[in-house]
Amino acid sequence: MNPRISMCLDARLEPPAPVRSPSPLWWVLPLVVWVGCSGEGNSPVEPPGDSQDAGCVEPPPTNTPDAGERSDVLAPSRLLRRASLALRGIPPTDAEYAEQEAAGDAAAQRAFVDAFVDRTLKQPVFYQTMFEHARDWFNIPLVPRTADEPEYGLLQQRSIQRCPAGTAKAGAWKYFRGDATACDGLKADGSPAEERNLEPWWAPGTTVTLVGGAANASATGTTNVNGNPVTVNCATAGPEGTCGCGPNAVRCHADFQQYAGWEDYVAYNGEGQRRLASEEPARLYAHLAWHDRPMTDLILGTYSVAPTRLQAAYVMQGIVGGATGLLDDDSWWRPSRFSSAPVDPEHSPGDPLAWREYPVPARNPFFLAERDYRFDPRTQTGASKGIPAAGMLTSLGFLNAYPRERVRGARALETLACEVLAPPSGQTFNAYRRDPGTEGPCQHCHRRLDPAAIHFKRYAKQGSASEGYGAQYFMPGVGTVWHWPARWRTGEYPYGGDPFSHWNRWYAPDTLLTPVTEAQAQTNPEALFVDFLPPEHTLLGQVSDGTVGPLGFAKLIVAAGAFDRCVVRHLHAQVLGRDIDPAKEAGYLDEQVARYIADGRKVRPYVKSLTRSDLFQRGR
Repeated sequence: MNPRISMCLDARLEPPAPVRSPSPLWWVLPLVVWVGCSGEGNSPVEPPGDSQDAGCVEPPPTNTPDAGERSDVLAPSRLLRRASLALRGIPPTDAEYAEQEAAGDAAAQRAFVDAFVDRTLKQPVFYQTMFEHARDWFNIPLVPRTADEPEYGLLQQRSIQRCPAGTAKAGAWKYFRGDATACDGLKADGSPAEERNLEPWWAPGTTVTLVGGAANASATGTTNVNGNPVTVNCATAGPEGTCGCGPNAVRCHADFQQYAGWEDYVAYNGEGQRRLASEEPARLYAHLAWHDRPMTDLILGTYSVAPTRLQAAYVMQGIVGGATGLLDDDSWWRPSRFSSAPVDPEHSPGDPLAWREYPVPARNPFFLAERDYRFDPRTQTGASKGIPAAGMLTSLGFLNAYPRERVRGARALETLACEVLAPPSGQTFNAYRRDPGTEGPCQHCHRRLDPAAIHFKRYAKQGSASEGYGAQYFMPGVGTVWHWPARWRTGEYPYGGDPFSHWNRWYAPDTLLTPVTEAQAQTNPEALFVDFLPPEHTLLGQVSDGTVGPLGFAKLIVAAGAFDRCVVRHLHAQVLGRDIDPAKEAGYLDEQVARYIADGRKVRPYVKSLTRSDLFQRGR
């Protein structure tokens, strides 16, 4: 029997050819039904019908070697089904099948599929498909908790709740903890509690009342450090100690639940900040696809997308770093200030819940707008201005989900450059002493991994949160705040915990991850935070131009062509159902990448070209 069985799912089985073996051939029947049109498929059996409905077009016999074999060209109805699954994730409706059949002959029905593709690419469902495609591809986990549930730290705002009915200040907002008598209008000593009326950032156009410590508008306050009262600047310290919520209560977070923190923590709340942070990279991908932006903006751009509740996290990080001017900036929460920003197709412009485009440096100025910022702490004195914004690579969801620079580098290589970091087998390495990038069996991966990880060093978390605040996110060596006495390198109190212990252990001089000398580190301990690839090292064969931070990494994988190839492979898998093997199909991959680049690195035209390809219209 011909081993290459190719026939329609509902085609009548021809009697099997005589065989020498007396064994029964009952096993052949399910195999033939299962393989479908291609001989290699694994589609489930569909209801019987004519050859057109079954998805195969039967050509007349020719003089070719394949004469008499059934064609693998998909029938128009099957082509419509394939397009619908690729672009919408669901099969066509009965009405769409009927409309296609009413279009006329086979040529007209195929033209109907082309029109269907054009329509679908402009419908919100295509945005949703691209978002789900990117969410599965990036697979970014939720920001891990910092202590007990529901704490995850990203808020950096103190939780406040309303006074219950029956109290003197019913409906007013107070700190969740620490103000036991505020709802009665009293301080702990019995004197009248402070009270303020203001327009809150979470409810523009309304007025709320703050009472107790939350209403304190003093420029300075006191907090407790090791049991001793310490005076703090409320503009930078935020709602610590006796400091209040600040202008428009931006340093506090209104919590409408019985217990503070859960509405932003739980994964099933689509509008909770923790869930929003994990979705931001995938939403940015869908935004670029929907608005026909070049996909390189995903990792090279200065902008991202986020609702108001998520943008608040970027603003808080900027304020903590010393950019106190953000306290009076209402451009991120007042709808009239962002009503013209491009949004996702499921929301209206000006909607605080919309995934709207925003400039990242405007929310946190330590994510720089400069595209070529260079800073070498080995030779330059003073503080770094920050790290350039780099799309999803500087998103808080990405940076906080992966708490170490090597994990960030590894995931960025695997996800965005389609690199495979696999352990070696049967190789002999030099002995490991102190540098996994050049010693021991781990260097098999680390010689590629560490040149990527070096770009992700200037972001780290310290401590744990309590009711929304308490955890801190350091950008070491940046600005005026994130600096410490040189004795942090000793690891002695108060520098024994993370991130200092991690820095002291892994940012070792004269290693691939930290290419500085011990003398340079002694002169300037912040030289250990060098975050660009020196010219003596390469990543994917590329030499860095000196740009620091994740943007420096992004430039390298784009220059190497790895990012373009990776995007094409994932889009190809989404539309055609399979990846492109870069080893066996190098020529085909190059051809697809050239087409993608020629279309401006935009998703929509490339996806359309795939749906018109010969492979898409065939069953093989």
